[in-house]
Formats: sequence, structure tokens, C-alpha cells
Amino acid sequence: MPTLFEKVKIGNLELKNRVVMAPMGFAHTDNDGAYSDRQIEYYVERARGGFGLIYPTATMVTTEFEPAPMPNVLENYIQGTRLSILCEKVHHYGAKVCSQLSLGLGRVSFIDPFTAPKSASAVPSFFFPDLICTPYTVEEIKFLVDKFGYASLLAKNAGADAIEIHAYGGYLIDQFLTPLWNKRTDEYGGSLENRLRIVYELRDAVWKNCGKDFPLIIKLTLDHQIEGGRTLAEGIELVKTLDDAGFTAFHLDLGTYECWYNAVTTVYQEEGNQLYLAEACKQAGIKTPLLVQGKLGNPVLAEKVVSSGLAELVGLGHPALTDPHWPAKVRQGHYEDIVPCIGCNECIYTNLTNQRFACAVNPRMGMERDYNLSPTNKKLSVLVVGGGPGGITAALTAAERGFDVELWEKSARLGGALIAAAAPKFKEAVGKYVEYLKIQLHKSSVNVRMNKTATVEEILKKKPDAVILAAGANPIIPNIPGMEKIKIMEATDMLTKGDCPGENVVVLGGGLVGCEAALHLDYMGKNVTIVEQLNELLLTVKHATNNDLAIKKLLSDSNIKVMTNTLLSSIDTGKVVVSQNGQNTEIPSDTLVIAVGYQSDKSLEEALDGKIDILVTIGDNVKPAKVIDAVHQGFHAARLLEELG
Repeated sequence: MPTLFEKVKIGNLELKNRVVMAPMGFAHTDNDGAYSDRQIEYYVERARGGFGLIYPTATMVTTEFEPAPMPNVLENYIQGTRLSILCEKVHHYGAKVCSQLSLGLGRVSFIDPFTAPKSASAVPSFFFPDLICTPYTVEEIKFLVDKFGYASLLAKNAGADAIEIHAYGGYLIDQFLTPLWNKRTDEYGGSLENRLRIVYELRDAVWKNCGKDFPLIIKLTLDHQIEGGRTLAEGIELVKTLDDAGFTAFHLDLGTYECWYNAVTTVYQEEGNQLYLAEACKQAGIKTPLLVQGKLGNPVLAEKVVSSGLAELVGLGHPALTDPHWPAKVRQGHYEDIVPCIGCNECIYTNLTNQRFACAVNPRMGMERDYNLSPTNKKLSVLVVGGGPGGITAALTAAERGFDVELWEKSARLGGALIAAAAPKFKEAVGKYVEYLKIQLHKSSVNVRMNKTATVEEILKKKPDAVILAAGANPIIPNIPGMEKIKIMEATDMLTKGDCPGENVVVLGGGLVGCEAALHLDYMGKNVTIVEQLNELLLTVKHATNNDLAIKKLLSDSNIKVMTNTLLSSIDTGKVVVSQNGQNTEIPSDTLVIAVGYQSDKSLEEALDGKIDILVTIGDNVKPAKVIDAVHQGFHAARLLEELG
């Protein structure tokens, strides 16, 4: 029976195990698109952590027709040399490298609102639908194919162990493969054979430059899950056609930009969401080995995928970001020490907003060399106030550096605001992260005191050298006439308790907390109405596009009634009165759930100012924000503690 951690040979590609770091965009390139030192160290850390095969980010073979704002570029010797450094360092740990080569983004390129992208056909641009793409000419296609072949030679010479054709996800090659985007009437359009012509030409270009025995993988989307896109049946027909075409493996994918949450999953998708693609391939008798992905960070599930014969290789994307040592920890049986992905997609959000590529729960991700922890040479006593993600991260980091650390939590539960965030059934990943933090605290030297309220007097009595304040924020409760006539619950309190009285519930506030609270209540069978004063839900939420699409789909599929541009004006027994466009409406309501925001309490910080040598405030105690802010601030407060006095 196959296992995750056995040597495996896929074609001519021999790997030390079946665990693959899947390709993900990483924008920290050198100015010319070559692999930067920061990128190299990022991949080396995953090789050090035990991955058998490492995929660097998608690499464009030319910038002749579109810029490369995120992927690397491989079109000259200098860029090839940088790749060779990456390969050499990764090889030191026994891992292999697969260079994923791309012709570009095509219609999903985001150059600017004025420049039409080039694509297979004259179809609307994804980001700017009024811009109609310019079709590639046959001569330009031939140029792209030649550049692909040359890039594959550069990759092979640099030490890459395999090449992958980037033919999935609605990107340029996939646009040639898909009738929805390919309206051509020449030899590259029409029949499946013609639409596949570019794939065969790319394959032949690799064979010409690297030899037929060089491992060549192709990544394909078998099910676009959008109207007019490729269906699963058509996807199976596609891989059947390619099954004897000489590919080393099929790397399976799901979705496209219109349903981006399927391709780049969020907290709202179930684990193993792409496994049905592999099942369909095996049932269809596909002989080519399969590489599968899609929320496979649960080691038990990953092992089952391999042992059952469902796929030969398991790809981990986000789990490789949150914990580069996932394979080593699984192999050693230390499942509880794996940092779980919480599906927040801050990695996507930061990449697309000109920030550094970042992970909410791994502050060192992408900064492996910059943010190393050094042992302290000062044995300071550190008091952390607050047992949420920021406080726990600060305490763990301070203890790891050698400080004497105590953590005070005023309640009987650790986790802070994440306790409520983990309550809905679709937020199971957040609950796993809370459990991870609690286990790490238990294993650490941190002295944890529960049900301990931090007062100025108690803190000064303890006489710590440093205090890190991570006490969170308080909910805003508006003053609405008639509040005494109905059951009022604050959203995080309701989520923490798991229920609220009555059948009819009005949620005041259509931000992220309000929408997730409403979905939680809807799943419980309540009659739920969201009242939001802005003109749409989630308008002020700063999160990744795929998360936004995913939660909006959950809302649209639910029974929740939504009232935007609406003010809640008063409350009476069994009902609330709202005003919309000057008209008053009564909504039956047994309970009003309030989710209008949070505010920080600065009183403890102000009272301690000047009385503690090192006083640092982090997370929601600074201003209400996100998990990434609390965790990163907690990490850096402890990392730089001696310098903050």
C-alpha cells in the first residue's frame, strides 16, 4: 500500500516522498523577474521542512506581450543562473524542483483599465469587461511556443528536475483550450484537436530542447464550474485525449477567476474539495499519474489520498505557507505541532495590494532570513495581558527567545475573538488554529493564569520588566429606543455561546462578523434578516477577492433576508422597526444580534505609561483589525523586545 513518505518514481522523476509544495504566486522577484534571494530562501525553507518536490511560482517565458507583475521570468541566462542557485540549495535537502512555465495570463491580466490584454480570441477582459482582448496571431503563437521551448532548456540547464505546462485556471493556455474563450476559426480553434494544438506544440518544444525523457507535467482544470466553461465530463474527455501523449503526470485543478474560491480555497470550502476530480479520472481509467491539491493539509486525509490509490502525489499550497515543516512534523507523528491554515487568504490579499507576501499565522513566511529569532542575552520577566492570537503568539515567541513569561487571561478560555470566529461550521479551520495555540502554550515554559483580570495595581505589584498588552477590543452597542423590550445579544457573544433565543433574529450590521453570524443562525434554522445601513454587504471588509466571492455565494444560497440602505430606528416587543428609503417597516424579531463594530480600550495602556520599562500594545488593543495584525504584532513585539524600551 502506498504511503506519503516513501520514495516514488513518476516517469523519470524520482522523489524522496509524495508530498509536493504546490505553485503559488510570490511577487518578491528581482527587478528583471529573476529569482531573488528572498524567494530562494523561502523555497529552501520548504525543502528543509521535508517536501519532496518544490514548485516555484509560475514563470513566464517572455514579457513581449504582457508584463509579469507577479510571476518570475525565464528568458535569458541571468534569470537561469538565479534559478540554478535555487535548485542547488533545494537539492541540498534531497528535494526536487519543478519549473512551472507559463505563456501568461491572457484575459485575466490586469495591466491597467486602458490597455486591452491579448488572448486566444476577442473576448472581454476579466478585470475590465469593457476592454475586448486582442487575439494572438498565428505568428505570435509560434513565437510563444519557441520561447517556451527555450525557457525549458534554461530551466533544465539550471538544474530543474521537471517542467510543468501552466495550462489551467482560465490563464492564457487554458483560454486556447476552452470554447468559452476560444472563438478562433484557424488551426488553433474549433475542434478539441485544434484547441489542443498549442499544448502539443509546447510539449514538442520541451522535447526538442530537453529530450523526450525529461519529466514533463501538465496542469489542467477539469471543471471550471462556471456557465459556458469546461464541465467535468469535458475535462475527463480532455485528459483521456492526453493520457497517451507522453506527459509524466497530470496536475489537476478546479475553477477559474469567476469562482476563484474553488481554485484558491478559503475558510468556507470543505477540505479535499478537489478530490472528486481524481476520483473521476481513476474511474475513467486514466493511466497517467495524478497530482491532486485542494485543502489537503489534514495529514490523515493526505495519507488516505495516497494509500487509497486516488493520486500518486499530494500537493499542498497554503499549508506549505503556514508551516514549511509540515512534512517533517507529519513524518515524526507530531500532528499537533502543525500550524494550520485558517483560510483567510491574507497571502492573496497582501500580494494584490502591493504589500509584502504575508501569511496571517506565520509571520516569517517570505521573510525567513530577515525574521529569524535570536536567543536573548537579557533574562527579562515578561507579562502578556490577553490570551487571544496576538497575546499567545507574543508569549510563545518571548518564551522561545528565553524570557521568563507569564500570560494573564481574564476569562476561562483561551483564544480571544477567535473563539467566536470559529463557531460557525464553515470556520472549523479557525478552531483548529485555536487548538494549536493552546497546545503550544501547554508545551512551552509560559506560565498561564486563567480568570486573571489585569489591573494596574496587580501589574505593578508583579513588577515585570516588560508588559505586552493584547486585551482585545470591546463591541460597540448603539443606543436604540426600546432596547429593553427585546433580547439583545452582541454577535461575538452569541457566536461564543452558540445560540440565541427565538426563531426570528435580526442581525444589525452587514460586515464580516454580521454576515458570518447570520449564516451561523441560518444553518441553525432561524429566520434571519440582516439590516445594513450601507448600500451593500461586506462593503468595508478588507479581505481577498476569493474570500469575498465565497461568502457572498454562501449568503446567496442561504435563506437570509438582506436589507441594505436601511436604518434600525426603534425596537418594540417582538419586532424591530427599520427605515428604508423613507419608509418604515416592521420586522418580526425575538432577538436582535448586534454586529456594528468594535473599539479599543486604551485605559490600561494610559495608566501604565511611564511605570513599566517596556510597554507594548498589540492587536485589537491598538485598533480593531484582523488576525494577521494581532499575530504579526505579537511576534515582532517579542522578537524585538529589548529594542522597544
